[in-house]
Amino acid sequence: MRYNILVLNLGSTSTKVAIYNNLNSLAEETLRHPSSETVKPMPEQIEYRLKAILGFLTEQNFDPSTIDIVSARGGTLKPIEGGTYNINDQMVTDLLESRYGRHASNMSGLIADRFRNKYDCKAVITDPVVVDELVDEVRMTGLKGIERKSIFHALNQKAVARKYAESVHKDYEDINVIICHMGGGITAGAHRRGRVIDVNDGLSGEGPMSPNRTGSLPNGAFAKYVIDHQLDYDSAYELITKKGGFMSLAGTQDALELEKQALSGDGSAIAIYEAMAVQIAKEIAARAAILKGETEQIIFTGGLAYSEYLINLINPYISFIAPITVYPGEEEMSALAEGAYRVISGEESMKTYE
Repeated sequence: MRYNILVLNLGSTSTKVAIYNNLNSLAEETLRHPSSETVKPMPEQIEYRLKAILGFLTEQNFDPSTIDIVSARGGTLKPIEGGTYNINDQMVTDLLESRYGRHASNMSGLIADRFRNKYDCKAVITDPVVVDELVDEVRMTGLKGIERKSIFHALNQKAVARKYAESVHKDYEDINVIICHMGGGITAGAHRRGRVIDVNDGLSGEGPMSPNRTGSLPNGAFAKYVIDHQLDYDSAYELITKKGGFMSLAGTQDALELEKQALSGDGSAIAIYEAMAVQIAKEIAARAAILKGETEQIIFTGGLAYSEYLINLINPYISFIAPITVYPGEEEMSALAEGAYRVISGEESMKTYE
């Protein structure tokens, strides 16, 4: 049986769109949008983005009425376990009202719902950033009223975990691995038999520093910094999520440029990379602890995983834990297609968002 799958992944300034037939990519493009459109409130962007997607389909001579299922990037919803979810009225309401957070990815599900209603096809999301499978022990902090949250690169992490499992002729539900996604944010997840039981909140800058995130900071020093600089919540949050890491230490978030400086012998750049490598290694080691040492493989993915320099800096600190595999870049579009295919083909049951 052959199925036509439309994949939608909306970002703040662009729309990634792809057409798959089963798991074969037929066409894919990143549609760039002018700032005059992207500065508008998200609900006001939907018609423009939908028109751009339909324009792409026309260019590909693809009839939208032949779509069997639309697979959209999941937005900021309430915490849910991993899997592929039917886009229903409750999800549409939560996305439209930004009930659990405002992010450009929310528009992916809303536009997928438009296709569902107009062309009578299925519409789903797979492994959104809010996937929460944490064990209770890692949620608790030492301050009542504050718990650790699970917000991470769930889609790509689970996709590469499945890819690794397939390479060793196992199912994702049969392996224990640590996945480290290294990009603008860095997250290390402990995957135990198909569930991510511990992971740092990369969105808020918890864990290692990265090109624009501070990483975890000394509590007392940061509290004093906030008071001394009279920062409100929004300013403090922007500092740790957009102005930290490389931006704060080197005045750039261009990892390639900073790596070039390090490789040319720049002492400051070397120190930054070495510090980041140690922080990443410590985060990975923490995940090994929650897996009680039963780790089959450590897998690196994301844009920074292309850097052999960084991987080589990290390796000596973690090689005693498990062997290393590197899947550089991200596989979000194929992962979304795979999620949709698993449910429409009957390989996996579609879940309900409640």
